[in-house]
Amino acid sequence: MIKAARSFVWLLAVLIACAVGTVAAPARAERLDLRIDLNALLTPVLNQDRSSLRDRILGGSRQRREVEVGRFVSQGGPSFVLDQAGTRPLLRFDGSTEIWALRPSAGLRGDIYFRNDIGEVVLRATRLGGLTLYTSAAPGGLPCAVTGEAARLRLPEHDIRVLLRHFVRESVRGGQAIGTDFEITARAVDASAASTFGDAATVAVDGIVRVGQSRAGRERLAGLRSIVIAAGPGPDVRRNGETLMVTVAPRLGAAGRPSSARVARALG
Repeated sequence: MIKAARSFVWLLAVLIACAVGTVAAPARAERLDLRIDLNALLTPVLNQDRSSLRDRILGGSRQRREVEVGRFVSQGGPSFVLDQAGTRPLLRFDGSTEIWALRPSAGLRGDIYFRNDIGEVVLRATRLGGLTLYTSAAPGGLPCAVTGEAARLRLPEHDIRVLLRHFVRESVRGGQAIGTDFEITARAVDASAASTFGDAATVAVDGIVRVGQSRAGRERLAGLRSIVIAAGPGPDVRRNGETLMVTVAPRLGAAGRPSSARVARALG
């Protein structure tokens, strides 16, 4: 009797163990499936952290292909084109011919700041995709929105044969801002660099016109008689007595000549 009871208990224990084993197996499978699902959900989030600067501003890869060069509107401020298709971001405001070469730098909380060549913040892009424009009239910033794609920003084309006439036209404009005779010349212009030299003359005169808009600025322009443009390793501008010396680096395109803001600063 005792042996029979022991045998029954042993048999019952085996049956219970088998039953538990058959139930446990699906539970392990469910945990495995859950882990796979979580990885699938986490992958887009991890990839989003490594998204490019263009993705932050213009959206995903499909949208970026459509508006890699985007047209933006700011709330209560100017509209502009932002070109991020090249090695340096370029910006041009509607109604202006000047192309600004911007330099991106990392800021707090993952923000990206776009600065011009005198260090002023022009744009700020946030991790959440927001874009803010900063101007002298709105130093607190203006929120922006993309409205569509635009053509790439390129320097105006100047043929070496008509570059001299362009210099004459810009000389007249510069002389009107200063109130005296003015001259623009260039040193050793290569035919392939004519566009950079021509645009440098225009932007330099833009800077002179900006300075000449105030009485104090016109006093700073006193004695200025000419602009001389020459090629060099990098963009630069400085005043040497009666002459504004402008250095250009044609291989850098729009980033290879000083902006009008840098010209204005060089004039004092």
